[in-house]
Amino acid sequence: MVAIERQIALISLTLLLNCPLWAQEIRARAEALPRSCLIGDPIRYKVTVFVPETANVKFPSSSRFGAFEVLQRYPTQKQRSELQGIMQFSAEWDIAAYQLGKLTIPPMPVTYEMEGRRSIVRTNPVDIEVIPLAPPDAKEPRPAKAPMPYPLSPLSILLLLVSVFAALAVIWLVGKAVWWGVQTAWSSWQKSASKPPLPPHLLALQTIERAEQLYRQGEIERSFILLSFGLRRYLRDRFQIPALELPTWHLLSLLKNQLASEQQKTLHHTLILSDLIKFARYNPKETEAVSLFSNAKQLVQSTQISEAEKSQISA
Repeated sequence: MVAIERQIALISLTLLLNCPLWAQEIRARAEALPRSCLIGDPIRYKVTVFVPETANVKFPSSSRFGAFEVLQRYPTQKQRSELQGIMQFSAEWDIAAYQLGKLTIPPMPVTYEMEGRRSIVRTNPVDIEVIPLAPPDAKEPRPAKAPMPYPLSPLSILLLLVSVFAALAVIWLVGKAVWWGVQTAWSSWQKSASKPPLPPHLLALQTIERAEQLYRQGEIERSFILLSFGLRRYLRDRFQIPALELPTWHLLSLLKNQLASEQQKTLHHTLILSDLIKFARYNPKETEAVSLFSNAKQLVQSTQISEAEKSQISA
């Protein structure tokens, strides 16, 4: 009998030496700082799990721990423990509570896996005290004071309306003054930037030269249309008659007392030949065309306003 008991004791000791002590090796610890805080203040909650080297730990991905709300989660850290053959897994969260009084962070179930077996270890609960901003003897925060009513008497309303209309009037006056200043500056700039108009005779001579250029480029009809227009515009501005709207015979009759006989002949020949080219498709000879341009220039130069007439007009 004694021999049998010795064999049983020997077998039990052998089993105890060869099997790992899971309950002693795997444990979880939870801690939180600070343990007393104001409502809504962040609390750093840390969970540390000690497991053998062959084990793997997985922390839960929860957004709430009881009455506490998760603000931020930090990455899981893994490091060797001071104990030989033991690894230390840790995870941290920033949490906050929005209730007053003594609250408890419940135990957290942490999953670990080792040698194909999966199990759960739980942390210890952590007590937190959430205190209000009010005095310690108050159970709830002191409510905010209601806004004081503004006394709106008829006189106050009248003064308010007068102030509003006065402000609008000032804004309108300032805006109108700024707009007037901008318009004045723009007009002054335009006057300074714009060139004075050319005298009628210079404008006519430039038009005749342009018509002559068109003729030499082969645009015969267009050149004599421009020549006729330049002469008629000059006569309109020089003698104040509607030369652009009148037929040739009527225009010549109005200028009978304004031009000398040679000037009338030159103008008659130029306008009649220009009309033939425009309307009858007449093709003048080169000597005839050159003579027309030359006579038109001479007519303008001989009838331009003299210095004596300029002084009389300005006086």
